[in-house]
Amino acid sequence: MRNAALSAFIIAVALVGRLSAAVAITELPDRLRVAIDGEVFTEWRHQDWVGPYLYPVIGPNGKNVTRHFPMKPGVPGEDADHPHHRSIRFSHSDVNGFNFWWSPAKPKPGQSAEVKLEKIERISSGPTGEVVLWNQWLGDGKLVLREKVRLAFTPLANRQVLMDYDVELQAANAPVVFGDKRDGGLLVRVASTMKVESEKGEKGSGTIVNSRGDRNEAAWGKRAEWTDYFGPDASGKTVGIAMFDHPANLRFPTHWHARTYGLMTANRFGTDHFKGNYGDHKTVICRPHGTNCPACNSHSGDFTLAAGQTLTLRNRFYFHHGDAQLAQVAAQYARYTADPDAVLGRMRALQQERKWKELIEQFGTEDFAAWPAKVKAGEALHLRGQIYSFLKDGAKAEADLKAATQLAPNDSAIWLTFGDNYVNNLGDDEQALAAYRRALVITGKGHGWQPLTATVSIARILTSQVKPDEALAVLDQCGDLSSMAPTWRIQLLRAYGHAYAAQGKEKESLAKFREALALEPRP
Repeated sequence: MRNAALSAFIIAVALVGRLSAAVAITELPDRLRVAIDGEVFTEWRHQDWVGPYLYPVIGPNGKNVTRHFPMKPGVPGEDADHPHHRSIRFSHSDVNGFNFWWSPAKPKPGQSAEVKLEKIERISSGPTGEVVLWNQWLGDGKLVLREKVRLAFTPLANRQVLMDYDVELQAANAPVVFGDKRDGGLLVRVASTMKVESEKGEKGSGTIVNSRGDRNEAAWGKRAEWTDYFGPDASGKTVGIAMFDHPANLRFPTHWHARTYGLMTANRFGTDHFKGNYGDHKTVICRPHGTNCPACNSHSGDFTLAAGQTLTLRNRFYFHHGDAQLAQVAAQYARYTADPDAVLGRMRALQQERKWKELIEQFGTEDFAAWPAKVKAGEALHLRGQIYSFLKDGAKAEADLKAATQLAPNDSAIWLTFGDNYVNNLGDDEQALAAYRRALVITGKGHGWQPLTATVSIARILTSQVKPDEALAVLDQCGDLSSMAPTWRIQLLRAYGHAYAAQGKEKESLAKFREALALEPRP
């Protein structure tokens, strides 16, 4: 009991803040060395292989916490499988058809894929160490994309460490397509002593657990905010490697290619490949080597980065003592996701998943107006106000939306939501008209969704107030409807129909409704 209490105290100290450990990053001819208080923590190796990786990675007990193979073969107890699982690295197996996940010894034309260092932009040492560098992803020697990597190292108490691993993927003059594959993302291959079991099913002492409570084999393919892989290191003491997914990332929360033999990968480019069970793929060969994989053939998870565009992905590692509960991994994740970008990312994800009550439970008391970034504060207030409106809490929605318009007075989307809340929840047509008219002033007349939404909404209210002449005048501002998308033509034609009916013009009203009906899709 005494040891458990002491361990808990040590972890609590680590969560409060870091000690005065010093991080020193040194550039060597073939690598970057990261030392904490004079002891090597890890090295960024960019010349050993076809892609860069971090090795070794020294845990809080002074023992390596990632697998040695293939960098150091022959270590007792290690399986010599998957030589491309090199400690910690970021990659993907289908980038414009090139497989950067692994590279054959003798690649054929169209199979050569490598990542080369372009330049080191910045190195800084101190209480937190940071390095920013640029890589080029080359397929058959030609540039596929540029990658900006930011690594930051923050020592915590008792030799625990936080490590940020952020990447910016930049498409050059052509689009870059990341194919829906399960092999890809940010990976860690844990030390063999930490694995749950071997590929042959031999029982180990490790455990996988994610933020949703899935454990070991059940964690494979699941979406989660974080995943932790813990078990004994070479000293026999339990340590863990937790990986955090930032809420601002693409497809947050990510799928996890987490395998009981020691692999943990955050893969946001695979979607259909994570449906069902891992065993479903045992008789299926993925493209380009086979054509019978339904997930490959669906292409539904493919992500295209347009020419000249950038995709930013943020992740954090937490190297800790003990299991996920003792190390308070969830609390560390909460600290990681407390910044405005993270909060907004989480709110967007909950909105898209229609988890409205959960969003209010998490962020209902957040003082967004106090955020220094006013644009982000306005977006957060708008999001929460929208959810309150969906939940029929018109008064709270009104308060948030008023605050949002004060921070972002020229954001037409906020004014549209404002109007919807007055119509649907507060029954205040005059306030709704004022909000919709404000949105229309901001957007101007046009065929975009915002001006058309405002126009239709204004016409509906005026018609309900038996002011059909004013409603028709507003609708006429849209001009010729023939070039408009069918969905909007239908809405406008119906609005015309109701306005003509309010005027007592039955013939004109029926003509508009019939025209709208003719545009309806047939079952």
